[in-house]
Amino acid sequence: MTQQSAVLLITFLAGLVVAAILLGTARRNVLSRSAMVIAALAIPSWVIYFASNQGRSFLAAKGFLSTMPDALWFGLTFGVFTAAFFLALGYVYGDARRRQMPAWAWVIAASLIPNLIGFILYFLFRGPLLCPCSSCGKPIRGGEAFCSHCGSSQGSSIGRITADSAQKGV
Repeated sequence: MTQQSAVLLITFLAGLVVAAILLGTARRNVLSRSAMVIAALAIPSWVIYFASNQGRSFLAAKGFLSTMPDALWFGLTFGVFTAAFFLALGYVYGDARRRQMPAWAWVIAASLIPNLIGFILYFLFRGPLLCPCSSCGKPIRGGEAFCSHCGSSQGSSIGRITADSAQKGV
């Protein structure tokens, strides 16, 4: 195995791990179907491109070997990383919608800001998860003792203690 094939194998496996982690979030209904479809089409699309004469001539022009096994490794590696990228964008979109943030703005920022800085910024600045109030149903921050809209207690022990002491006049 050449050094180039070993590097491609390692990056392919790293990309598979990233894609598997992101697909694990699909169980929580965070990833959209479109992101999963694009990710599923990315791998065979890149493999077909690099296996074609045009893809192998592109590899040869860049100084890489243009044999079929090398072309398939390049196709698999590019496909897995493309799939992981679109799965990550799908996660940002679904998570931003779940947190009632501007989802498309964050997807555009994550995709256009280079070197994964857009994704890092999203995770630094994302808002908290909102839960519905048990009384009025309006979204409030998770863990709050009282609803900021209707003022009702949210059932936590701290909220009950505070509500009890307020009723006793303490």
